[in-house]
Amino acid sequence: MHDNLLNAILGELRTSQCLCDVTTYWGFRSTVPGPGLRAASEFLCRRYREVGLEAEVIAYPADDKTGSIDGRKNPLAWTPRSASLRVIAPEVGDGLICSYANEPLCLISNSMATPPGGVEAQMMVVDRADKDKSYEGLDVAGKVILVNLTSFSVEAQARKRGVAGVISDSICPPWLLEQYPPPRLPEDAPDLTMWSIWSGCRHERGLWGFNLSPRQGQKLRQLIRNRAEPVIVRAEVDADLGAGTSEVVNAYLPGTDLAHEEVWLLAHSSEPGAEDNASGCCMAVEVARTLKTLIDRGILRPPRRSIRFLHAVETDGYLPYLCARQDKLDRVVAGLCFDAVGNDFARCGGEMMVSATPDENASFVDALIARLFEQVAALPARRFTPDTYAMFPWSRKAFLGNDAFISNGFFDIPTPQISTWPEHFYHSAQDTPDKLSANTLGRNGVIAAMYLYLLASAGPRETIELIGLVASDWKQRICRDLCPDILGRDKSDIGGRAAHLYALGRHLGYLAQDAVKSVSGLAPDDPSLQSCVEQACAALWRFAEQESASAVAMVSGLRERAEPGVPTKRVPDGLEAHGARVAKRLRWERLADNVLSKSGKTRIQSLREKNERVDQVWDWLNGRRCVQEVWERVQFGGAVPFAVVVDYVDLLLSEGAAIEV
Repeated sequence: MHDNLLNAILGELRTSQCLCDVTTYWGFRSTVPGPGLRAASEFLCRRYREVGLEAEVIAYPADDKTGSIDGRKNPLAWTPRSASLRVIAPEVGDGLICSYANEPLCLISNSMATPPGGVEAQMMVVDRADKDKSYEGLDVAGKVILVNLTSFSVEAQARKRGVAGVISDSICPPWLLEQYPPPRLPEDAPDLTMWSIWSGCRHERGLWGFNLSPRQGQKLRQLIRNRAEPVIVRAEVDADLGAGTSEVVNAYLPGTDLAHEEVWLLAHSSEPGAEDNASGCCMAVEVARTLKTLIDRGILRPPRRSIRFLHAVETDGYLPYLCARQDKLDRVVAGLCFDAVGNDFARCGGEMMVSATPDENASFVDALIARLFEQVAALPARRFTPDTYAMFPWSRKAFLGNDAFISNGFFDIPTPQISTWPEHFYHSAQDTPDKLSANTLGRNGVIAAMYLYLLASAGPRETIELIGLVASDWKQRICRDLCPDILGRDKSDIGGRAAHLYALGRHLGYLAQDAVKSVSGLAPDDPSLQSCVEQACAALWRFAEQESASAVAMVSGLRERAEPGVPTKRVPDGLEAHGARVAKRLRWERLADNVLSKSGKTRIQSLREKNERVDQVWDWLNGRRCVQEVWERVQFGGAVPFAVVVDYVDLLLSEGAAIEV
């Protein structure tokens, strides 16, 4: 697939330059709005200009009051200058535990300053410090608490109870336990200092804190256990938390006849590691340089659509930019999220994850990015690195979020994400430039450059090819998802399993159609393309029905029973009157009950009593689906009556949370 394009990009991409940029960028320790983010943003802007792109740094207010999408606000800007933590009683050498000068990440981001001369206070151990019961019988007001949870997990309790400061020796944020294991245990990295952050909001009283490695924390815990008298520490923090700016880097490679349409690459600039996410930001610059050079030399034709490179604080930092361009977002045909793309898997573990767009907004881009991974991963390592044993493991995953949040139907910019997981040194002081791999960086750079250029250059022929690619990809998913779990399920409920497979088959058929229809965004006024889309959708629907029937037949054969009949699909009342209506929500996040009017609260509670899944309707309202299509897609997993869907849409319209289009 597009071997000439691949070879041209591979011949020009300079991984060594990217690694040099990573080393410079990593030194900024960019974490939150403030000097580090500003320096990193100015560096990226300068590099984009040096490689020939138009580029600017846009400074948005970081003041905890200026709203953007859904009223969300950038936090305050943080300016750290110095910090140290010492034991002063008992005397233990010079008593120094950690300092900002030795390791900037030891200071919790958004920590407030201590009074001049510092704060001296007793240190107390509080395990599970996020729970009220952990404080029973303890007076922690004015004390320093040593906790075994990440600092942000205990921030609310610390503020509520008036503690002087927090010291954390945890290296495992809760999402490693709850959502994205494996957990990182103290014995896995005894000298790792994890980066952590507090809310950058205005508070009546300041709070400061430090992150320690497990080894440092164990020494303090042992000191407290072995001493009858209180252990006293002195903390000195010189830092400001106040109104400032949150920078967005905006670099632009213009297109030709369709220059008003755009393809985006996003790589967040707010995390302090070489892998996460200096690798994503700096490889984005190298991708831009590679494409610009090949175009200028006439090796590649100028793309029809413009390509835009964006860098900001992860997720929230992009919102002011999106808010300012809200009336132009329909011109962005696709995006790509570049998050931690340089991992040396032999040293750090994990694999490349290719995270899809959400099922609620299924898109053709998932098939394209997967095909590019297949093609580039198959190349021998010697084309990227002298290390012929270099690994490049990868797999496809469900929608993750992060900067790919713009895939949500509210923004409607289909954006797969490339990232690494699990990652041994994630969010820590040990995420350093020496942990990166030229092999991983090179392969991801080639994939990203091909993805951007193919979409920016796509014409009628390429869009037809994409339809075939998407159809093939979805046939594979349909076959995989409908394959009966012969070993893992109860064999007695044949009827229930058959009904599930039929419902799943219909649901997958709808999603496959959505993915194919999304190709239309590349040429919305091309009648021949629309004809191909309609034919492919019809064929995929037939395929899904046939595969679900075959799956049911196999399930029935397990118990030598006759195949259950296909469930009847009843036409609901009101379909003719309301089925063709199209609504688009005016918010990204689901409408909270507390912002509804009094009558709205009554109506939503009534709808929930009728059907507990009614809130699922929200995610499917993207301004392109009619009410009938929304209703069809919320049947899987528990049917939502058509009348309830209509009433829910009417509720959103009356509350000003959606418009009819």
